[in-house]
Amino acid sequence: MNLSEVLNVALPELPAQRIGRTFPRLPPKLIAREQIEGGEPVIVVMVSGDGSIFRFSREQWTLAQLFNGERSLKEIAELYQQQTGFELGEEQVAEFANSVEESSFWYKTPLEKNITANQKLQEQRKSRRNKKSVDLAIMSLSAWDPDAFLTRVHNALRFAYSGWFTLLTLAAFAIMAVIFLSGWGEIWRDTVKYYTFTEKGAADLAEFWLLFCGLGFFHECAHGLTCKHYGGEVHRMGFMLVYLSPAFFCDVGEVYVYGGKWQRIAAIIAGIWVELMFCSAASILWWGTPVGSPVHDFAYKIMLITGVAVVLMNLNPLIKLDGYYLFGELIGISTLKESSTEYISSWIKRSLLRLPVDVPYLSPRRRWLFAIYAVLSGLYSYVVLFAIVRLVYNVSSHFNPQWAFLPALALALLIFRTRLRSSMRFMRDFYLDKKPEIKNWWTPRRKLITAAIALIIFFVPVWRETVSGRFVLESQQRAVLRAVLPAQITAVLTDEGTSVLAGTPLLTLRNVALEKETDTARTQLNVAQMTDREAQLKNGKLGQARAELASDVEHYQAVTAQTATLQVSSPIAGAVVTRGLRNLAGSFVERGAELVEIDNLTDLRARIFVPEFEMHRLRTGALVSLKLDSLFGPVRGEVNTLAPAVSEIAAGLATSEQYKGAVAPHYYVATVLVPNALGRMKPGMSGDAKILVSRRSAVGLCWEVAVEFVKRKLW
Repeated sequence: MNLSEVLNVALPELPAQRIGRTFPRLPPKLIAREQIEGGEPVIVVMVSGDGSIFRFSREQWTLAQLFNGERSLKEIAELYQQQTGFELGEEQVAEFANSVEESSFWYKTPLEKNITANQKLQEQRKSRRNKKSVDLAIMSLSAWDPDAFLTRVHNALRFAYSGWFTLLTLAAFAIMAVIFLSGWGEIWRDTVKYYTFTEKGAADLAEFWLLFCGLGFFHECAHGLTCKHYGGEVHRMGFMLVYLSPAFFCDVGEVYVYGGKWQRIAAIIAGIWVELMFCSAASILWWGTPVGSPVHDFAYKIMLITGVAVVLMNLNPLIKLDGYYLFGELIGISTLKESSTEYISSWIKRSLLRLPVDVPYLSPRRRWLFAIYAVLSGLYSYVVLFAIVRLVYNVSSHFNPQWAFLPALALALLIFRTRLRSSMRFMRDFYLDKKPEIKNWWTPRRKLITAAIALIIFFVPVWRETVSGRFVLESQQRAVLRAVLPAQITAVLTDEGTSVLAGTPLLTLRNVALEKETDTARTQLNVAQMTDREAQLKNGKLGQARAELASDVEHYQAVTAQTATLQVSSPIAGAVVTRGLRNLAGSFVERGAELVEIDNLTDLRARIFVPEFEMHRLRTGALVSLKLDSLFGPVRGEVNTLAPAVSEIAAGLATSEQYKGAVAPHYYVATVLVPNALGRMKPGMSGDAKILVSRRSAVGLCWEVAVEFVKRKLW
């Protein structure tokens, strides 16, 4: 390095000195239009292709138009006074120019852009070196200028914005709603199952992502076409990954310049509108095609992706999707999430933590809106993040249940990494601000108190000692009805999933031979009754007549009892769990064939499979926490019984070990009675159970593990 290079590094020239003295100027590709926002005229300005939107008052826009890159600040001040009659100082013009410069509004020459980009690149490299990691939360993979493509598509599909086509679309939505309501239970159950990924292989996952990406492309194209319809241009559209999930994006910022409030709302809901159009077409196709055909199954998958998911996700204003921007337009606050989060966080820091932070001023009405929205949005965001982690766990558990927590944990660390860093920075700032107070507070007496609290934490039995095991839910009360006689099923009076009461008719059977025998028995009984009356009147063979009458009565009662079994009724209250019950109509069944099964779902029983080496720690009445794989919240209960003998673990609850040193243990069964008044749980559901043994201290837990190890190996 020579002397000139040393001086260049030690005393670098300012960019303005290198490129010469220049003055601010408006960008050449500028779009501006006056809008009415909040009852006041506002000039909405956008640089075509940039995506940034700026808002000026009329006075500010008049002043900004005087910046042409050649006039000095003094000349602009004099020209503004000539045009408007208002006197404006050179310092005020400079202050305005600097405030606008902070938002990167002024035009920059290619040389200035290169210098600025070089500075930003150096800052980014320095930031990467400090972070030593790559942010995989949001990765933009590709982007292109779709304006020409969308122009051709808009010219071909201009009729989609006509009144008659809108009415036709609404009629299709109505048909879709009827189809969804008629099969709502099945569609909702399949939607949850489809999005939990619990039973999907690699091919199913690939199919899901392809369908999701294809519909996402049409979704974003709808936003762009609506922007084109109202006079704007779309110069940026691309593909990205959000937490490794595929997503498209489309920049429709120009609709905020060319369109009013309702035009902007139309551009926002265009994506949802198109997805509902796909869902309507798929619903009608699914309804009209034969069950099991490829077209029928494909249409059903389109329904699951575009139906309920659109309503629950896209229209939800608590997350920054279409529903959020729609809600922002309706209330007139475009940055609701950022502003509410800033307000509530600064209020907590100022009011509760006593930090020197300025709280933004808001009107009383907006304070409540911002506070409520910040809390609800924050809670919902963390629920969504947890659901994403849970989804990754479900996908991973399909391939390797034992190590499925590793990718889920890695994704959780990836998602919450920035939040953990923010928390660490906040804790550092809080400590530095309160450091003098902490030093004054940290007296020898308080040190002794803190040491005593630490001893209590380590030696007082406050930690839960639990025994874990897999469990499966079963019906506590079950009734299996079988055919008493060979018969034909003439009528099916219920269906799978129907709730019935005790005595509710379920099936009607018919046995032709039994009907003939019943008629014969009735005729013989009538003859025997007449013979008995004649014997009484004539004092004839009364004993013989009475014997024949008793035999015929007994025979008729037996035949009548058999006939009564042809009307199958439920002996208990519960739900029908037999599959395809409607398909049994008209079929013949043999004696002893299973007809229908009724399970009482109000009270279930959880069978917990506990390893043999944990049984000595259990007792009846111990508190139990059941975490089902299909539900988020735990279910509480108590151990009702403990099995006295070894049982085989239920199929599917444990994976077979592939290593000789990892032999599966023997299992005992602990039963827990689980109330199910809401009907959320079903027989066959499984999950993990934790049985509370006792409460121990941290030192006691560690000591017990060590002692048990020694006793097992040295006996």
